[in-house]
Amino acid sequence: MKRFWIEVGGFFVLIALCAVFIFIKPVNLGLDLMGGTSILIRPDMEYALNNEYASLARAIRERLPQRGFKVLEVVPRGNSLHLEFLEIPNAERFEAFLKEEFASLEVESFSDKEAQLRLKNEELEAFKRGVLNQTIEVLRRRIDELGVVQPTIAKVGNDRVLVELPGVLDIQRAKSLLGKTATLELSLVISQGTKESLEKMVNPNTKLVPDLNGRWYLIEFPPIISGSDLKTAYTSSDEFGMPAVAFELNPDASSRFAEATSKNIGRELAIVLDGKIMSAPVIKSRISDRGQISGNFTPDEAKELAIVLRSGSLPTKIEFLQERVVGPSLGKDAINQGLKSAIAGFIFLLAVLIFRYRVVGVTAGVSIVLNALMLWAGLALLGGTLTLPGIAGIILNMGIAVDSNVLIFERVKEELRSGSTIKKAIALGYRRSFGAVLDTHATLLVAALILFQFGSGPVKGFATTLTIGTIASFVSNVYYARVFLELLARLRLARF
Repeated sequence: MKRFWIEVGGFFVLIALCAVFIFIKPVNLGLDLMGGTSILIRPDMEYALNNEYASLARAIRERLPQRGFKVLEVVPRGNSLHLEFLEIPNAERFEAFLKEEFASLEVESFSDKEAQLRLKNEELEAFKRGVLNQTIEVLRRRIDELGVVQPTIAKVGNDRVLVELPGVLDIQRAKSLLGKTATLELSLVISQGTKESLEKMVNPNTKLVPDLNGRWYLIEFPPIISGSDLKTAYTSSDEFGMPAVAFELNPDASSRFAEATSKNIGRELAIVLDGKIMSAPVIKSRISDRGQISGNFTPDEAKELAIVLRSGSLPTKIEFLQERVVGPSLGKDAINQGLKSAIAGFIFLLAVLIFRYRVVGVTAGVSIVLNALMLWAGLALLGGTLTLPGIAGIILNMGIAVDSNVLIFERVKEELRSGSTIKKAIALGYRRSFGAVLDTHATLLVAALILFQFGSGPVKGFATTLTIGTIASFVSNVYYARVFLELLARLRLARF
């Protein structure tokens, strides 16, 4: 008796908790309900691969003389590296060198004083996966900095990324933030002048870069500091009160920067952003852990640049394949229609249950209401996002919830026909139908979890509500439905 009333009290406590969660933490609405921006992106793998081969070329050019090989040039050519030696190298020694220090490369061709190298197939596939995953991670950090609620960033196929930004209707601003590579480099200036005069001085250890006014600079390469050395970046003001971006370096970069600036006082330091020199101040003293980027920024541009630098630079350029803005009016209509469908479906279900099972059918209706409250509270508590497919999942869950009640009710009726009392029939009916009900919910939960794991976008939204709804259904339509039936039996209202 005491246990029964504790269960009844637990029902009201559960209702109160659900109401509190729904009130203090509203459910997030997806792109199709709230409106926003949807962008399909493809990282430029060819550009990333060219950069990788250029990096490997520099590393090999440095290491070959240290191992006794006399090399004339190491240059990337397409999707391979071309090596030209001053004298014919020993093939076995050269392959041993590659195996020890550049295991990702293999010899494509080797003849006389020339060799052609390329990435191994498995290394090439791993590199492409890495570029895609790094692109997704950088985009995620940038969007988090932007403060978008419940964005969707999902891999589509092998080389594309879908980005959905609920509530963001300025598609140009979104593209500007997502598409910036924001490659930051701090390098010492060698000389400045016309492009034609400086081109004659270019070698593997230098780089020719323009500034914002079209002047050309020859700078040292590789740079002293790059974007990966930043600890943080934030908006500030320059000496004229104009918007600027200040940055701080991590400990390793700070010591390297301090050493370089202390040895080069009086020289110009080029601050290069995305291949253009923003400024080239003269080093007046030793600089260790911080600096500033100025360049006639607007406040919004400075804020976006700080976000991009904090979140890290993209591993490659990206291409916008598709862009779409969804207006919030569509979402409002969808919500209204979804609510009307849910209410109409619930009323119809309740009418059928009462017609078929009379007063007992009301307990199934109460269970469905509890199921819906628990589902909504679960979405709010877990920070889930409600989408149009999610609404479909809720409505489908209502129908599945009734199925368990019908199975139990029919089993109780069988026990009544065999001569059992109402209380005994309820107990036996639940016990003997429990296995089938448990199997049904477990199968549905596994299917929902698989959809959530391997699906994307709308499929995930459907799977989310189906997963939470299945768990809520088991609690409300199996456990508490029995409590409601026992209560009706005690009140002598249970009639089948």
